[in-house]
Amino acid sequence: MSKDSHFSGQPVYSQVLKLLDKDKILQISRTTQGSEAYVKRFDGYKHLVVMLFGVLKHFDSLRELEIGMKAEAHKLRHLGLDYIVRRSTLAEADIRRPQEFFANVYSYLLEKYAKFLANSRPPKSYKGRTHEQRPGKIALYDGFNHDNPI
Repeated sequence: MSKDSHFSGQPVYSQVLKLLDKDKILQISRTTQGSEAYVKRFDGYKHLVVMLFGVLKHFDSLRELEIGMKAEAHKLRHLGLDYIVRRSTLAEADIRRPQEFFANVYSYLLEKYAKFLANSRPPKSYKGRTHEQRPGKIALYDGFNHDNPI
Protein backbone atom coordinates (compact mmCIF):
# COMPACT_ATOMS: atom_id res chain seq x y z
CA MET A 1 0.00 0.00 0.00
CA SER A 2 1.53 3.30 -1.04
CA LYS A 3 1.56 6.34 1.20
CA ASP A 4 -0.61 9.27 0.23
CA SER A 5 1.36 12.48 -0.25
CA HIS A 6 -1.52 14.58 1.07
CA PHE A 7 -2.15 15.50 4.70
CA SER A 8 -3.75 12.36 6.11
CA GLY A 9 -1.60 10.58 8.66
CA GLN A 10 0.91 13.42 9.01
CA PRO A 11 1.41 15.33 12.26
CA VAL A 12 -0.34 18.70 12.43
CA TYR A 13 2.96 20.57 12.70
CA SER A 14 4.24 18.93 9.53
CA GLN A 15 1.05 19.97 7.74
CA VAL A 16 1.46 23.58 8.89
CA LEU A 17 5.09 23.71 7.73
CA LYS A 18 4.12 22.39 4.30
CA LEU A 19 1.93 25.47 3.87
CA LEU A 20 4.94 27.77 4.38
CA ASP A 21 7.15 28.73 1.46
CA LYS A 22 10.64 28.72 2.98
CA ASP A 23 12.24 30.71 0.17
CA LYS A 24 9.57 33.43 0.31
CA ILE A 25 9.87 33.71 4.11
CA LEU A 26 13.66 33.98 3.85
CA GLN A 27 13.20 36.68 1.20
CA ILE A 28 10.84 38.58 3.54
CA SER A 29 13.42 38.19 6.31
CA ARG A 30 16.21 39.58 4.12
CA THR A 31 14.13 42.53 2.90
CA THR A 32 12.82 43.51 6.36
CA GLN A 33 15.28 46.04 7.74
CA GLY A 34 17.17 44.72 10.77
CA SER A 35 15.71 41.22 10.58
CA GLU A 36 18.99 39.52 9.70
CA ALA A 37 21.29 41.87 11.63
CA TYR A 38 23.82 40.04 13.82
CA VAL A 39 22.48 36.65 12.70
CA LYS A 40 24.77 33.71 12.06
CA ARG A 41 22.57 30.62 11.78
CA PHE A 42 19.18 31.45 13.28
CA ASP A 43 17.46 33.08 10.30
CA GLY A 44 13.89 34.30 10.10
CA TYR A 45 12.46 31.02 8.81
CA LYS A 46 14.00 29.01 11.66
CA HIS A 47 12.75 31.60 14.15
CA LEU A 48 9.23 31.26 12.73
CA VAL A 49 9.43 27.43 12.84
CA VAL A 50 10.53 27.46 16.49
CA MET A 51 7.83 29.94 17.48
CA LEU A 52 5.12 27.93 15.71
CA PHE A 53 6.40 24.83 17.53
CA GLY A 54 5.93 26.66 20.83
CA VAL A 55 2.45 27.87 19.90
CA LEU A 56 1.23 24.45 18.79
CA LYS A 57 2.65 22.82 21.92
CA HIS A 58 1.11 25.54 24.15
CA PHE A 59 4.43 26.53 25.72
CA ASP A 60 4.38 29.66 27.89
CA SER A 61 8.09 30.41 28.24
CA LEU A 62 11.38 30.13 26.43
CA ARG A 63 12.49 27.59 29.04
CA GLU A 64 9.54 25.34 28.18
CA LEU A 65 10.26 25.80 24.49
CA GLU A 66 13.90 24.80 24.90
CA ILE A 67 13.00 21.74 27.00
CA GLY A 68 10.29 20.75 24.52
CA MET A 69 12.75 20.95 21.64
CA LYS A 70 15.25 18.82 23.55
CA ALA A 71 12.52 16.22 24.12
CA GLU A 72 11.79 16.20 20.38
CA ALA A 73 15.46 16.34 19.31
CA HIS A 74 15.16 13.29 17.07
CA LYS A 75 12.42 15.04 15.04
CA LEU A 76 14.11 18.40 14.55
CA ARG A 77 15.66 17.43 11.21
CA HIS A 78 12.14 16.96 9.82
CA LEU A 79 11.31 20.52 10.87
CA GLY A 80 14.25 21.97 8.97
CA LEU A 81 16.34 22.56 12.10
CA ASP A 82 19.80 21.04 12.27
CA TYR A 83 20.46 21.95 15.92
CA ILE A 84 18.60 22.61 19.17
CA VAL A 85 18.12 26.34 19.58
CA ARG A 86 19.20 27.50 23.03
CA ARG A 87 17.10 29.75 25.23
CA SER A 88 19.63 32.59 25.04
CA THR A 89 19.57 32.48 21.23
CA LEU A 90 15.78 32.63 21.26
CA ALA A 91 15.78 35.53 23.70
CA GLU A 92 18.26 37.51 21.60
CA ALA A 93 16.35 36.76 18.40
CA ASP A 94 13.08 37.87 20.00
CA ILE A 95 14.71 41.15 21.00
CA ARG A 96 16.62 41.83 17.76
CA ARG A 97 14.25 40.62 15.05
CA PRO A 98 11.70 43.38 14.39
CA GLN A 99 8.02 42.60 14.65
CA GLU A 100 7.62 43.89 11.09
CA PHE A 101 9.15 40.61 9.88
CA PHE A 102 6.34 38.58 11.47
CA ALA A 103 3.75 41.13 10.31
CA ASN A 104 5.06 40.82 6.74
CA VAL A 105 4.97 37.01 6.92
CA TYR A 106 1.42 37.18 8.27
CA SER A 107 0.37 39.55 5.47
CA TYR A 108 1.94 37.29 2.86
CA LEU A 109 0.22 34.18 4.26
CA LEU A 110 -3.12 35.98 4.58
CA GLU A 111 -2.89 37.13 0.98
CA LYS A 112 -1.90 33.65 -0.22
CA TYR A 113 -4.54 31.70 1.72
CA ALA A 114 -7.36 34.28 2.07
CA LYS A 115 -9.67 32.37 -0.25
CA PHE A 116 -9.46 29.30 2.02
CA LEU A 117 -10.25 31.16 5.26
CA ALA A 118 -13.70 31.45 6.73
CA ASN A 119 -14.88 35.01 7.06
CA SER A 120 -15.76 35.78 10.68
CA ARG A 121 -17.83 38.80 9.68
CA PRO A 122 -21.58 38.36 10.29
CA PRO A 123 -23.86 38.19 7.26
CA LYS A 124 -25.14 41.43 5.72
CA SER A 125 -28.33 41.48 7.79
CA TYR A 126 -27.48 40.14 11.20
CA LYS A 127 -29.69 41.07 14.16
CA GLY A 128 -31.17 44.02 12.30
CA ARG A 129 -27.79 45.54 11.39
CA THR A 130 -26.26 45.77 7.97
CA HIS A 131 -22.57 45.30 7.30
CA GLU A 132 -20.72 46.45 4.24
CA GLN A 133 -18.57 43.70 2.76
CA ARG A 134 -15.25 44.93 1.38
CA PRO A 135 -14.02 42.84 -1.52
CA GLY A 136 -10.70 41.14 -0.80
CA LYS A 137 -10.67 42.18 2.87
CA ILE A 138 -11.12 39.76 5.75
CA ALA A 139 -11.83 41.35 9.10
CA LEU A 140 -10.53 39.56 12.16
CA TYR A 141 -12.57 39.80 15.33
CA ASP A 142 -11.74 39.02 18.93
CA GLY A 143 -13.87 36.50 20.77
CA PHE A 144 -15.54 39.00 23.10
CA ASN A 145 -16.79 42.08 21.28
CA HIS A 146 -17.83 41.52 17.68
CA ASP A 147 -18.35 45.24 17.05
CA ASN A 148 -14.63 46.05 17.20
CA PRO A 149 -12.30 44.38 14.67
CA ILE A 150 -8.75 43.68 15.79
